[in-house]
Amino acid sequence: MRGNRIRLIRIISLLIIVSSAGSGQIIENPAKPVAKDAGRLLKLSEVWRITDDSGEFYLKSPMELRIAENGSILLHDSEQLLKFSPEGKFVKSLLKKGQGPGEIRDLAFQFRTLGKEIFIFDLNARRSWRANLEGTFQESISVTDINPSALVAATPEGLVFAGIQSSFTWPPQTDATAKAISVPHRIVFVPRKGGPARDIMKWERQVIRGLGSTLWDPMVIAPGQDAKTFYMALRWDYGIDVLDTTTGKIIMKFARAYPKFRVLWSEEDKKFVKESGMPLTEFWPDINNLYPISNGVWVETSTDDKAKGRLIDVFSKDGRFVDSFYLGGGRTLMAVQDGAIFCHEKNEDETIKIVKYRVDR
Repeated sequence: MRGNRIRLIRIISLLIIVSSAGSGQIIENPAKPVAKDAGRLLKLSEVWRITDDSGEFYLKSPMELRIAENGSILLHDSEQLLKFSPEGKFVKSLLKKGQGPGEIRDLAFQFRTLGKEIFIFDLNARRSWRANLEGTFQESISVTDINPSALVAATPEGLVFAGIQSSFTWPPQTDATAKAISVPHRIVFVPRKGGPARDIMKWERQVIRGLGSTLWDPMVIAPGQDAKTFYMALRWDYGIDVLDTTTGKIIMKFARAYPKFRVLWSEEDKKFVKESGMPLTEFWPDINNLYPISNGVWVETSTDDKAKGRLIDVFSKDGRFVDSFYLGGGRTLMAVQDGAIFCHEKNEDETIKIVKYRVDR
């Protein structure tokens, strides 16, 4: 869901404008938030850290971290799904590679938690299933007819996926020239108790297709804490759409004036991109990730300062730009919990650690 593509810098210099449109309320925020100390380095206190010093497991490439209802920490790291106690103590590895029920093919899997259950989607094997918090397989969930590429949410009624519409056929690639293609996508609900899947939303996602390479428009979709609304960043420019999953309608759009963050290409990367026939993109997508919280959403932007780290914006539930801060150099945000965050970091010797911090301000 990350990438880059040429866009002209557009800096919107205006006061907050609120209007109403057929696609929901549209809110344009200025470049600076309400908080007087916006732009600060976030003040954090370490609660605990996870390392692999004990040798019970090895951290390779942390990808997803989620907190279960009972406080357990579940970490997708390469081809592992590791379980830790609420205090960060290692419990067990929940998955193993294979072709059997509850086994993953490779590292391309995603997961969501709901109550005392884990829902897993194995992308390359095109399989999905439900397990308990011990990793024990419970039941398969059919995804053969919906062509999903992402597991978006787990709800008591069923699972929500996103991906290319099943009816789409890729046009033949007759030469190495990169071409822009519009690919129909959808967000689809799959009921847990059987029955037909239901489309929640459809949209056209653009892709530039070159020789063995593709460059997609962003697709960042994060469910709100009740999973009744989704926060979505589906374009290169700064903008968030709020989707009502019951009606399938966009009920709000909000954005802010944002200075784009330039891609710094190495000569080796430039050569590779040119050989594949792809364009050398100038800027990163404005939004890197979304982290819904109880009273709004944290927006991980493309701005990454070597000393101060990643710039995080904070919006209220009504789309107002209320705060922004830097995470701190060397930290990669993995999850946000009210009053706490979880970060992936590296030590000087390149070993990995997962750190839980209390947010002081």
